[in-house]
Amino acid sequence: MQQRTCSLPKSQPHIINTLQKKAKRRSSPGHTSEEPKLKRSKSDANKPSSSKHEIIHYNPSWEDYELLVGTQSINENVAKRLTKLFDDENTIPFIARYRKDQTGNLTAEQLRDIKDEYDNIKLLKMKIRTTLNNINKQGQLDSKLRKIILGVQSVEELELIYAPFRPGAKRTLAERAKSLGLEPPALSLLEGAESVNLERYINKHNRELSSIGDVERGVMHIIASVIATDTEVLALLRKLRIESFFTIECKKANNTRRDDRIRNYKTTRQIVEESKFANYFTFSASSKFIKPHQVLAINRGEAHRILSVKINVPDFIYNKFSQFATTKWIDKGKSDKDRKRILEMAVSDAYKRLLQPHVVREVRASLKVKAEKASCEVFSTNLKQLLLMPPVKGKYILGMDPGFSNGCQLAMISETGALLTTGNIFLNTKTPEKPIIILAQMLRTYNCTLIALGNGTACRETETWLSELIQNNTFSPLDVVYTIVNEDGASIYSCSSEARKEFPDLDPKYISAVSLARRVLDPLAELVKVEPKHLGVGMYQHDLPKRQLEEALDEVVTECVSFVGVDLNTASRCLLRHIAGLSDKRASRIIQYREDHGLYKSRMELKKVKGIGSKIFEQCAGFLRVEPANSTVAAEFYEDSETNRLDCTYIHPESYGVATEILKHFNLDIASIGQRHFFDYIKLKFETLDMDQFSASLSQSVETVRMIMDSLIQPLNYDLRDESVSGPVFKKGLTNFQDLKINSIVSGNVSNVTHFGCFVDIGVGTPALIHSTKTCGFTLQIGDKVEAKVISLDEGNRRIGLLMIRKI
Repeated sequence: MQQRTCSLPKSQPHIINTLQKKAKRRSSPGHTSEEPKLKRSKSDANKPSSSKHEIIHYNPSWEDYELLVGTQSINENVAKRLTKLFDDENTIPFIARYRKDQTGNLTAEQLRDIKDEYDNIKLLKMKIRTTLNNINKQGQLDSKLRKIILGVQSVEELELIYAPFRPGAKRTLAERAKSLGLEPPALSLLEGAESVNLERYINKHNRELSSIGDVERGVMHIIASVIATDTEVLALLRKLRIESFFTIECKKANNTRRDDRIRNYKTTRQIVEESKFANYFTFSASSKFIKPHQVLAINRGEAHRILSVKINVPDFIYNKFSQFATTKWIDKGKSDKDRKRILEMAVSDAYKRLLQPHVVREVRASLKVKAEKASCEVFSTNLKQLLLMPPVKGKYILGMDPGFSNGCQLAMISETGALLTTGNIFLNTKTPEKPIIILAQMLRTYNCTLIALGNGTACRETETWLSELIQNNTFSPLDVVYTIVNEDGASIYSCSSEARKEFPDLDPKYISAVSLARRVLDPLAELVKVEPKHLGVGMYQHDLPKRQLEEALDEVVTECVSFVGVDLNTASRCLLRHIAGLSDKRASRIIQYREDHGLYKSRMELKKVKGIGSKIFEQCAGFLRVEPANSTVAAEFYEDSETNRLDCTYIHPESYGVATEILKHFNLDIASIGQRHFFDYIKLKFETLDMDQFSASLSQSVETVRMIMDSLIQPLNYDLRDESVSGPVFKKGLTNFQDLKINSIVSGNVSNVTHFGCFVDIGVGTPALIHSTKTCGFTLQIGDKVEAKVISLDEGNRRIGLLMIRKI
């Protein structure tokens, strides 16, 4: 029998990439960071290890800020400063408003994205630590494997490497080959400088080693595993995956398994209708152009076994990988045709069996993460726009919760939101004049001209009735108008403990009417009482991780409440608990202090509240105002030496000294803050000021001085929501669906925004859709008033298609 020999080197070379070199420098004697020691149990004492007293190094071969720079496209110095700010538990609103000099003026939305990515990086580091510990407990952690694990930059890469070591996992082909004693010749063959006789590993008594083909196959599997987990190979594939476009193909799945599943399905669960996924029965798209809602829909269809999905990986990825592997392994060492043949087989096997599926998993995971993130962003953006809708100040408002069997519940509130009276009317009564008399009397008693009508059951019938009354001048001399209010979450709030605490003796059905009226009076103050996910401003929320969605929406609420700001002496617990740095418990303590000691006179008084330490005060103080009850008592309020007009601005207490220097520079008195001549003068000086030179003279950053100046040119009771051009649509009449015609011109308010278009309330009971291809270049958001042309009507399915004309 002819002996087969292959060339191999005496030792395996290891190429250290840039990140590994950084890790080596950190582990050098001059590096001062301490590494935690791994405690080994008695049961592990006899397991093989590189050293009985081995210290496990947990620091990856990259720094946190390096990954942030790579994934978020931000400056390296900014990334370093942000990681420190996050580690010091600074909140997003605080960083966005008061640390602009350190972030390069990043917005709150950008900061949230970066914070999410930073949290993912910390999670990856924790998983790396856990993986190292688990493998070390098995006695299989050596220096080479540790370097590979410390070099991974994604959870998917870590899973690929950890798969053979996972407890209970089926042994891989490489592990089986190693158990047959084929690892030494395989590694020697990979290195390629000496000859090895593979035939001496043939064992006729072992079925898995009975021929030279069996031996070569086992050696190939071991080499393939080494190649597939090589740090440089993973880095190459990561780069190629990011730079490449993949084709996603989707078709209707073979229903055999689904039919069996349906037959065995429990009746308490709902079967997803196949027709909902008809658009994806023959679907193909590039990973560059596929829409987030398409990814989520495809994933949902696949989960229900309605769709089958295939990711086509470009051939050039294999070609690039093969070239790299040839240069690194095959072309090194002595020329040997058998060695070359086995290594080429190993390279092909590593790609087809291990790396290509890994690339596909990473592509799917990346698309899923991006789609979930985009859906969260749309939900968050819609929520933010809803919360920041401008309040309707200084009006009595009648809340009207429509209904048939239980009638329409009425609730009148004052200009401060206090409940004045309630009522109940039935529109289908035998005496039609009775509900008209009750409604007219309530409106005239309080001189109320605005009705907030809920959009729930019987809304259209009630609106028709109400519109006819207005057209007939029934409420004369009052010029009454109405607006349709989204009821989402109102019924949930009406039965909550918060509602029972505020209205202990009021029927929940009237509480809903109160909530509707208050949503017009001050949307932010009322909507924070409801969990954001119940407000109906997003889509695909059931496809998103519940915790991720809730955290994202809570952060948006905190941002909105903080940026608008609240008065310490009037704010409710619901508002206070959403201020940056505060919690429900701290909010309760702030209110309790107010009840025990009287009204707050300054922000500094917050430090006397239990649980408000220096860090919490730093985070929340700038968003809490202390102001007089009204303008008539302002002079008397500020006569107290403990009060400070700066407490009624957005200027943070840490900058009061700088603000005072600015006032001195312009020869202005702090007692004039908020007066018309004061901010007109400041605004005039602001426009001609050399900010760089002026900031340098104060030894402050330009961003800090600009923030102070911006605050000084605003009235003391400045509300950023007043700048919004959007607001509720006030109506006197309505249009019926049957009145619509193709090419009809309609107007309305944007009620929801999605990836595929915007829904517009045009007053016919059915939201009309402006598809993303029909927006004519306009960027729309919730609350925008638009004028559009009707381009499609489907009365059977109550669908209306619009073409955008202009913003009103």
